[in-house]
Order: sequence, then structure tokens, then C-alpha cells
Amino acid sequence: MSWNRREVLGVPLSLGVGRIAAANPGAQVGAGPGTSASAALGSLAGARSGQRYLFQSVRRSHEPSRLPGGDDLLMDRFGPNADYVDFFCGWPWDRPGGDWLDAKSVRHGPRPWFSVPTPARPAAPVDTHMVDVSGALRWVQQQARWCAVLLRSPQAFRKIAGLRHPQGASPSIRVRYEDGSDARLACRLVAEARSGQPATALASVALPAFLEFERPDRPVKEATLWLSITEHGGDRATPLEGFLLDPPSAPSPLQQGVAASGAPLDADLIRNPSVIGVHRYVDGSRLEDFLLPERVNTLAEREFDPALWNAGPSDPGKLPHRGLGRWVNINTDPAQWSMVGSNYRAEGFEPLAAGVGAMRFTMPVPPGLQDGAVVGYGGTGAANAAIFLPEPLFGRLDRIFVRYYLRLAEPLSHAASADVRRRYQVYNGPERRLPQWTDRGGKFGITPEHTTSYGGVSGSSGMGFGWQMRLAWEECDAATAGPDEGGWRPGFHLYDFLERQPPAHRYASSERHQMYWGQRSGWGGMLYLNRWYCIETELHLNTVHSQAPGYKADGSLRAWVNGRLAFERTGMVFRALPLHDPGRDPARIRPCRELGVRALWMNWFHGGKTANSVDRTMFVTGLAWGRDYLGPMRLPGT
Repeated sequence: MSWNRREVLGVPLSLGVGRIAAANPGAQVGAGPGTSASAALGSLAGARSGQRYLFQSVRRSHEPSRLPGGDDLLMDRFGPNADYVDFFCGWPWDRPGGDWLDAKSVRHGPRPWFSVPTPARPAAPVDTHMVDVSGALRWVQQQARWCAVLLRSPQAFRKIAGLRHPQGASPSIRVRYEDGSDARLACRLVAEARSGQPATALASVALPAFLEFERPDRPVKEATLWLSITEHGGDRATPLEGFLLDPPSAPSPLQQGVAASGAPLDADLIRNPSVIGVHRYVDGSRLEDFLLPERVNTLAEREFDPALWNAGPSDPGKLPHRGLGRWVNINTDPAQWSMVGSNYRAEGFEPLAAGVGAMRFTMPVPPGLQDGAVVGYGGTGAANAAIFLPEPLFGRLDRIFVRYYLRLAEPLSHAASADVRRRYQVYNGPERRLPQWTDRGGKFGITPEHTTSYGGVSGSSGMGFGWQMRLAWEECDAATAGPDEGGWRPGFHLYDFLERQPPAHRYASSERHQMYWGQRSGWGGMLYLNRWYCIETELHLNTVHSQAPGYKADGSLRAWVNGRLAFERTGMVFRALPLHDPGRDPARIRPCRELGVRALWMNWFHGGKTANSVDRTMFVTGLAWGRDYLGPMRLPGT
């Protein structure tokens, strides 16, 4: 017998079995327009590709170790390379080596905007050149484009001075504006256009290279580029050619879902037959409406209805029946959860819309954290809870959409999140063998899972053992006011799918655009502080069957940010039959049924194996989950 993804043991997915509404499902909120925070959801202002600068720069290549025996911390890992506009968030070029516009505005055309003749044998070790770039700068200013250039030497090897050359001056552009004023546009970045780790902090940079300058701020009359050539290869003169960079930056079309056709703010969304559950955190809601206060060991089978494993008669007092539709707290401090109303104003909070509050999660810095502290191996947890699916769907559902609105709060000291001195060097154990640099990332989000005691933790997910799907976050602390700072780089934490998977489906070795959300023109590649983002993910589990190998590679992952597709990966494997069955142990939990979705998992965690070093707060509202794409909710006045 085989189980196709579109069949769930005879339970029709069009039925509303087990649909769950929050308390007061008919509660109404203010009908006025939303705040500026909600109005910005569809704009480019909160998008990676909408930032002032194209490239992320760094101050230096490495941060030196502050403790004996420690390694230097690599900092030169955020900028561009030949494959990515942004290596950090997985924003790829369309064409390896970079995309450009030529002087006729032809993408990948042959006509350079400027050309610099260079001799075969320079008179001095460092050879300074000037070239008129007025046309290029006027176009940049008129089109409000990034002042970013691909500089190449197609006929001979050349190197130019970077930002840290001991003799050669770094590139710059001298501008005279039409109003008669003069300016020097500093170079922010000179990076080699090569594959592999970004190379943005070199003293001397081989061509082809990416350069980015400060942008002109008024109409340009004339402009001159200055640069220094530090190495000449070959015995022939050759021109250097400059093209304006044109990375893919158009977002995917806005996609409306089932929420758009309903009442504002999801007021009637639960009535849609494809919707399984809705949480509406409107003013007047109580935390206990959405969270079981006591902790429950969800990795113990004794907490669950034995009928799920055909191990006894149904027990409606156990999970998943108990507290259906509410978060089941697994092991985090309930004090780190709270409900805030729309009038809350601490930590930079603004409501998504009038009358709409949020669930607030906090992650404080552990006491005594500093260089040399012993932190153990557990990282720092802030939220670890599950909402279980109703019994007819538990372990059977093969496709689920999860949508919520996320707001990252400004840390209590924003400067701390960009201060590399707060990236402490710590020890995992009391033996203090090797100091570890504090992580600046971890896991977050609300995602599906089928976690068991035998599969579904780091390195053991997949096949017949159990699985989990987590999101990954990381922040950039380069402290150069670049576009990757002041927020999180999101992605799918696919490192969990390792040795239990078939060799072709061990996703820890995935390319960056196969994990991180900058995949599609940079859209969703960064989530910035103090903004609401509508996050939606789709997990479509692969088909399983009883004949070897027990699976078909037809699973998929997708993510939308503010209603636009940010990530897509197909041809994936997450599960297989037969189920791993070591026999019943009440203190552990086995996989069940077809390894379909059993719950939503809220997992906000710092690490790795080092402790959180900056006080953090995160807000969530507008949670809904179902079998079809939900899309952004209707806001009042729309």
C-alpha cells in the first residue's frame, strides 16, 4: 500500500474537523486604518533590496581573539562574491560574476560606461589613474540607483588598491554638482568577484571586482573616478572597463490568499473550511486563552492518546485533545511569555492595526555573561511550545501553511547588537579548554514538526524516525551601517537533516540560496527591527510508500514575506516508511501514522552552544494555519 501526499487515510481534507478558534472569535477591533507599521507591509522599505547600499562592508577581515588560545573571528563573510550579491542572505546574481547594465542600458551589454587605459609597464609601483564617469553618475542620481560598479580588465591581469592598501589611495569619485558645490564620494567596498568566501577586506584586489561608492545626493555636473593600480600582469597595455551593477531586485508578485476574501483582521477566517486554527490577539485577550500554563513533556508517550499508536482505547484527557488549539509549554519559563495590547509602547512596539495586540517573547542575557564565562552547551531558550493538530489530522496531514506577523524589537541597548565586544568569548565547560565566540544567531519561528525521541533533533531528522522544520536566524555585527545590519537573516534550518537521510538529501551541505530567504531577488533576505512582517511558510511532505526505498522525492518548502514568494525548494525528502518502532516506552515517544504533521512548533533559541549576549524581544500576532495558502490578512480600510 502507498500513501500519496494528497490522501490522508480517508479523512477528507475539506472537512472542518478540529478547526480551532481563539477565545472570543467574533471579537471586533477598531475599524480605522492601520498604523504606519502595517501600511509599510507591501513596500520595499523593509526589504533587503530597498536599502540605501547594495553591499555589506566590514571594518576588518578578522576580529582578534581576546583570550589565550582562541581563534580569530572571521568578519569578512557578509559581502558579495561571484555567485551572490549578498553571500550572507543568499541573494544570487542572475549571471555568475555579477549582473550589469552597459552604457546603452542593455543588461549584460558590451559597452562600458567608462574605460581606463593602463600601460604595460608603469613608471611607479603604484600607478594612479583618473577617468571621467560623469555619465554614469548622472544616471545613478537620476534613477536613484546604487552607486555600484563592476570593474574588469578583460585583456590582462590587474590589481587595484582596496580600502586598506599601505601606499595606494583607495578608489574615490570627485563630484561637482550643478549647484557649484563639490564632494568626494568615498568608496565603501572593493571586493573580488570570485567564488567562495567574500573577499572585501584585502589591501590589493584582483580584477574583476565590485566597487560601491556613496551615492550622489543632487544633480551631477561632472564626476571623476580616481583609482590606483598596484599590480600589472603581462606585457601589454589594456583598458579597464566599468559597468553599473544591476542585480536582480524585482520582487515576486503579491499573492493574496484565503484571508483576503474574509473580514478584516481574520475575524471570520476560522469559518473557511481549509483553515485549521486561528489565534487573534485582540485587545482584551488573556494569555491563558492561548497558552497552557503548566509544562508538559511532549517527548513522553504517556502524555498522548494511546489510540494514536493503536496501543489502547482513546483517552480524550490527553494530548492532542487536551488544550486543543492552545500552546503547550514544553520547557521554557512562562515569565518569558506575555500578552500586550495595542496601547503597549515599550521596546519600539507599534500595533499592527488599531485594537490588535501581540504575544511578547523575551530573551534576556544570562547573569554574569562576559569574556571568559562558562556557559555550558545549551544555548539560551526563550520559547519552546507546540500547538497540536486535532486527532484526525495528527501524523496524517501532509501539507500545511503557517502564517503569522513578526516584529523584532529593538534591543534594550541597540548599540549592543552591533558591538563586537558583546560577542563574548566564552567556555562551554569548566575545564576552559578553548574559548568559543558567542553566536549571533539561532532558531526562531512557528513551523510544523513530527518530533520523536528517535528523530527530530539536530542531526537526526528524517526518514522513518521523525522530523522537525525550524527557521534559522543570524545577525550581522559588522558595524559599518550596511544593509545586513539592524535585523536578522532568516532561512530554513536544514542542518537538522543529516546522516539518516539518503545521501542526495542531506541538506546541511546545501548552497546558501537553498536555505536562506534572499533567494529571489533579495526579497525577504533580511528582517529589520521595529517593522511588522507577514511570514508564511508551506511544508509539503514527500510521498511515502511501503515498498523500498519507502519515499518519493517530491516534497517542497516555500516561504512568503509580506505576501510575496521569497523562497522555494522542490524535490525534497523529509520522511519515509516503514516507521522506526523500538516498542513502547512511556517516557519516550515514537513516530506514528504516516509521519505527517503532528503540531506547530514555536522555537525561539539562541545558539549553537553559547549564551545570548543581548537582551532581545520578539512580538507575534495574526497566527493562522491551514491546508491552503492564507496570505496577508485584510487590514481595516482595505
